[in-house]
Amino acid sequence: MTNMPGKQFIFMCGLMLMPIGAMASSDATSALSSISVTAHTLANWRAGAEHGYGPDQYRLGLAYATGDGVPQNLSEAAYWWRKSADNLYPQAELMMGNAYAHGWGVSRDINRAIHWWKTAARSEAADVARRAQFLLDSAA
Repeated sequence: MTNMPGKQFIFMCGLMLMPIGAMASSDATSALSSISVTAHTLANWRAGAEHGYGPDQYRLGLAYATGDGVPQNLSEAAYWWRKSADNLYPQAELMMGNAYAHGWGVSRDINRAIHWWKTAARSEAADVARRAQFLLDSAA
Protein backbone atom coordinates (compact mmCIF):
# COMPACT_ATOMS: atom_id res chain seq x y z
CA MET A 1 0.00 0.00 0.00
CA THR A 2 1.30 3.45 -0.89
CA ASN A 3 1.86 5.78 2.04
CA MET A 4 -0.51 8.76 1.73
CA PRO A 5 -0.55 11.28 4.58
CA GLY A 6 -4.26 12.33 4.57
CA LYS A 7 -4.62 16.01 5.47
CA GLN A 8 -1.01 16.75 4.55
CA PHE A 9 -1.78 15.47 1.06
CA ILE A 10 -4.72 17.83 0.51
CA PHE A 11 -2.59 20.66 1.88
CA MET A 12 0.10 19.88 -0.71
CA CYS A 13 -2.50 19.59 -3.47
CA GLY A 14 -3.98 22.92 -2.46
CA LEU A 15 -0.59 24.59 -2.58
CA MET A 16 0.07 22.97 -5.94
CA LEU A 17 -3.10 24.47 -7.40
CA MET A 18 -3.13 27.79 -5.55
CA PRO A 19 -2.04 30.92 -7.44
CA ILE A 20 1.56 31.81 -6.57
CA GLY A 21 0.63 35.04 -4.77
CA ALA A 22 -1.79 33.23 -2.49
CA MET A 23 0.95 30.93 -1.21
CA ALA A 24 2.38 33.79 0.80
CA SER A 25 -0.88 34.25 2.66
CA SER A 26 -0.95 32.45 5.99
CA ASP A 27 -4.77 32.62 5.92
CA ALA A 28 -4.87 30.64 2.67
CA THR A 29 -2.51 27.93 3.85
CA SER A 30 -4.17 27.53 7.24
CA ALA A 31 -7.58 27.28 5.57
CA LEU A 32 -6.32 24.47 3.33
CA SER A 33 -4.88 22.51 6.23
CA SER A 34 -8.22 22.51 8.06
CA ILE A 35 -10.53 21.43 5.22
CA SER A 36 -13.26 19.12 6.41
CA VAL A 37 -15.91 17.78 4.08
CA THR A 38 -19.45 17.71 5.46
CA ALA A 39 -21.85 14.93 4.53
CA HIS A 40 -24.00 17.46 2.65
CA THR A 41 -21.04 18.75 0.63
CA LEU A 42 -19.88 15.22 -0.13
CA ALA A 43 -23.38 14.26 -1.31
CA ASN A 44 -23.42 17.28 -3.64
CA TRP A 45 -19.98 16.42 -5.03
CA ARG A 46 -20.99 12.81 -5.56
CA ALA A 47 -24.18 13.83 -7.40
CA GLY A 48 -22.23 16.22 -9.62
CA ALA A 49 -19.48 13.65 -10.18
CA GLU A 50 -21.93 10.95 -11.18
CA HIS A 51 -23.46 13.38 -13.70
CA GLY A 52 -20.04 14.03 -15.27
CA TYR A 53 -19.20 17.41 -13.71
CA GLY A 54 -15.38 17.57 -13.80
CA PRO A 55 -14.81 19.85 -10.79
CA ASP A 56 -16.94 17.63 -8.56
CA GLN A 57 -15.19 14.51 -9.86
CA TYR A 58 -11.87 16.12 -8.94
CA ARG A 59 -13.10 17.15 -5.47
CA LEU A 60 -14.48 13.68 -4.81
CA GLY A 61 -11.08 12.29 -5.76
CA LEU A 62 -9.42 14.57 -3.21
CA ALA A 63 -11.87 13.39 -0.55
CA TYR A 64 -10.97 9.76 -1.26
CA ALA A 65 -7.25 10.57 -1.32
CA THR A 66 -7.38 12.12 2.13
CA GLY A 67 -10.14 10.01 3.67
CA ASP A 68 -12.10 13.18 4.38
CA GLY A 69 -15.76 12.18 4.75
CA VAL A 70 -15.16 8.80 3.08
CA PRO A 71 -12.80 5.90 3.75
CA GLN A 72 -9.36 6.69 2.32
CA ASN A 73 -8.97 4.86 -0.99
CA LEU A 74 -6.31 5.95 -3.48
CA SER A 75 -7.67 3.72 -6.24
CA GLU A 76 -11.04 5.42 -5.92
CA ALA A 77 -9.31 8.82 -5.85
CA ALA A 78 -7.46 8.03 -9.08
CA TYR A 79 -10.71 6.76 -10.63
CA TRP A 80 -12.45 10.11 -10.02
CA TRP A 81 -9.41 12.18 -11.03
CA ARG A 82 -9.24 10.23 -14.29
CA LYS A 83 -12.93 10.86 -15.00
CA SER A 84 -12.39 14.54 -14.26
CA ALA A 85 -9.27 14.68 -16.45
CA ASP A 86 -11.20 12.98 -19.24
CA ASN A 87 -13.70 15.86 -18.86
CA LEU A 88 -10.77 18.26 -19.45
CA TYR A 89 -10.58 19.59 -15.90
CA PRO A 90 -7.00 20.97 -15.70
CA GLN A 91 -6.45 20.37 -11.97
CA ALA A 92 -7.34 16.71 -12.47
CA GLU A 93 -4.94 16.43 -15.41
CA LEU A 94 -2.19 17.73 -13.16
CA MET A 95 -3.24 15.39 -10.36
CA MET A 96 -3.26 12.37 -12.69
CA GLY A 97 0.35 13.21 -13.53
CA ASN A 98 1.15 13.32 -9.82
CA ALA A 99 -0.72 10.05 -9.22
CA TYR A 100 1.29 8.25 -11.89
CA ALA A 101 4.55 9.83 -10.74
CA HIS A 102 4.03 8.62 -7.16
CA GLY A 103 1.88 5.52 -7.64
CA TRP A 104 -1.15 6.97 -5.86
CA GLY A 105 -3.94 4.52 -6.69
CA VAL A 106 -2.35 3.59 -10.02
CA SER A 107 0.83 1.80 -11.02
CA ARG A 108 3.79 4.15 -10.96
CA ASP A 109 4.52 5.14 -14.56
CA ILE A 110 6.65 8.20 -15.34
CA ASN A 111 5.65 8.15 -19.02
CA ARG A 112 1.97 8.44 -18.12
CA ALA A 113 2.84 11.13 -15.54
CA ILE A 114 4.59 13.12 -18.24
CA HIS A 115 1.63 12.64 -20.60
CA TRP A 116 -0.78 14.11 -18.04
CA TRP A 117 1.58 16.93 -17.08
CA LYS A 118 1.95 17.84 -20.76
CA THR A 119 -1.82 17.85 -21.10
CA ALA A 120 -2.15 20.10 -18.03
CA ALA A 121 0.66 22.37 -19.31
CA ARG A 122 -1.50 23.17 -22.37
CA SER A 123 -4.36 24.27 -20.12
CA GLU A 124 -5.84 27.74 -20.30
CA ALA A 125 -5.75 27.75 -16.49
CA ALA A 126 -2.43 29.60 -16.20
CA ASP A 127 -1.67 28.53 -12.62
CA VAL A 128 -2.14 24.84 -13.48
CA ALA A 129 -0.16 25.18 -16.70
CA ARG A 130 2.74 26.83 -14.81
CA ARG A 131 2.83 24.08 -12.21
CA ALA A 132 2.63 21.35 -14.83
CA GLN A 133 5.51 22.93 -16.75
CA PHE A 134 7.55 23.11 -13.55
CA LEU A 135 6.95 19.36 -12.99
CA LEU A 136 7.88 18.60 -16.60
CA ASP A 137 11.08 20.63 -16.27
CA SER A 138 11.88 18.82 -13.02
CA ALA A 139 11.28 15.41 -14.60
CA ALA A 140 13.66 16.13 -17.50
